[in-house]
Amino acid sequence: MQVPISTSEVLDAMRAVTVTDISARAEFKSAIRACLVKSEDHRHAFDTVFELYFAPPVPDSAEDSGNGRLVAPLESLSDAELRDILIDAAAAEGDTLLREIANVTVDRHAGIQPGRAVAGTFYTYRAMRAMGADSLVADILSRGHHDGPMAGLAMRMAREHAENRVERFRQLVESRIRIALVADRGADAVAATLRTPLPEDSDFLTASSEQIAAMRTVMDPLGRKLASALTDKRKRSGRQVVDIRRTIRGSMSTGGIPLNLKMAEPRPSKPKLVVLADISGSVATFAEFTLRLMSALRMEFASLRSFVFIDGVDEVTHIFAEAGTIVEASARINNEKLGVWLDGRSDYGHALEDFADRCLHDLDSRSTVLILGDARNNYHNPRADILDAVRTRAGHLYWLNPEKQVLWNSGDSVISEYSKHCDEVHECRNIRQLAAFVEALD
Repeated sequence: MQVPISTSEVLDAMRAVTVTDISARAEFKSAIRACLVKSEDHRHAFDTVFELYFAPPVPDSAEDSGNGRLVAPLESLSDAELRDILIDAAAAEGDTLLREIANVTVDRHAGIQPGRAVAGTFYTYRAMRAMGADSLVADILSRGHHDGPMAGLAMRMAREHAENRVERFRQLVESRIRIALVADRGADAVAATLRTPLPEDSDFLTASSEQIAAMRTVMDPLGRKLASALTDKRKRSGRQVVDIRRTIRGSMSTGGIPLNLKMAEPRPSKPKLVVLADISGSVATFAEFTLRLMSALRMEFASLRSFVFIDGVDEVTHIFAEAGTIVEASARINNEKLGVWLDGRSDYGHALEDFADRCLHDLDSRSTVLILGDARNNYHNPRADILDAVRTRAGHLYWLNPEKQVLWNSGDSVISEYSKHCDEVHECRNIRQLAAFVEALD
């Protein structure tokens, strides 16, 4: 795991250490975290690394744990009784009881095997499964006492609180397992099994559902920035017009001779964006990202038309306008099997033909076409000539490819056929690279 930390922040952390009691572990952790962590997305990564290298010793017994009077009774309970107490502890505040339940659960159910080079994910799964994690939120909500049906807002708040508490219990389970792994193999060995990318570095093609969820928080700002960058690009590239009024006023000092022409500030209207996104199985995770990008861009452009394709093309602009959430839009696209023409296997050539029939006549110099896909064409005719026609009519044409650049043009990839007709082609495997593409437009 990695958290972006500057030299000045390291110096701040070192100064904090000089005024903090290192033996007071919680205070020491809070002081260091305040100096080094700038985003909530990075907090869990910091907590994990801190626990690796500043792990407390694993207690050998209930008495050694510091809460012997609490742990010993918990150890004597059945799983059902322990879970019942867990529900009450999760519904309340505070971590003391929750932590001890996590410790007992791990000791009883995780099944940690000494010497194995693992990150502990399966150990966490076994411990959480033993406590019936799938239904914990519902059971916590049902434990609440209410005179009648809860109002919508109150119910949402209660559910969010329950979900946060269950997530906190899972983190405590992970922490206990991690402490045991460090005691067994050492911090460096465990760290080597825990390295995962930050949300902005997660690969679109291999990202887990959790990583995709973490990416979502940066999509809306990127959509706004992309719209701003394209508008500025048109402002810089637009033809300049003489400002007659300012020129005449400026010529008064030269007897009315307009020696210095004053140019009017360019005021281009918002660009029109057309997005063409591959949603085939080979880029399934990337497809979810592209749909979310379409949704984020929808409110930022004077005109946004969205198309999805596999071996055919379907416009989905109306679906994003009608759907309440991105989940609803994605479900509708899947259920209606949009983007499929024949066998549902990628055919960029036919998809481009279909796209040209539907949209080519609507493109003009204000239009920016953004294509997202890996250009793997199953050895069909790529029809790059159609892309040339698109570029001729549109103001700009960009292609974002989610594959590593070293894989381009291998196998059935025809990205080289298309790149010659694009303004730019970029590797776009993660949000950091997408942000770099947007920055380059400025």
